[in-house]
Amino acid sequence: MCELSGCDFGILTDVDAVREMMLGAANASRATVMEVAFHRFQPQGVSGVVVLAESHISIHTWPELGYAAMDFYTCGDHTDPWLACEHAARVLGAGSMLTTEVKRGILQSGDAQFTHVVTRDHEAVSLSA
Repeated sequence: MCELSGCDFGILTDVDAVREMMLGAANASRATVMEVAFHRFQPQGVSGVVVLAESHISIHTWPELGYAAMDFYTCGDHTDPWLACEHAARVLGAGSMLTTEVKRGILQSGDAQFTHVVTRDHEAVSLSA
């Protein structure tokens, strides 16, 4: 998960710019894009999802706050969601980025018992020059 603040108002309210940024983020992370869906809210704000062969990337923007919340859910080990976060921060002109990694997955398959373990690592990154 990636929370971006201090972002450019104009980009956060422009559905086409957000869509292009998200496709660029998918490309940067080496993911395979399958479908896209985006919506612009009135008077402002964009929500969207990029469905990936490896899972999905979603975004919700609050231009009036200069804020965007993104989720990168990936499967396998050939994608790198950190590269997608960095791309998004750069394109949105973010002043700061807070990331949280949640590791999920099937840890045991014995007796058809599936478990998920959630680990949270918080990293605050200052993006000021």
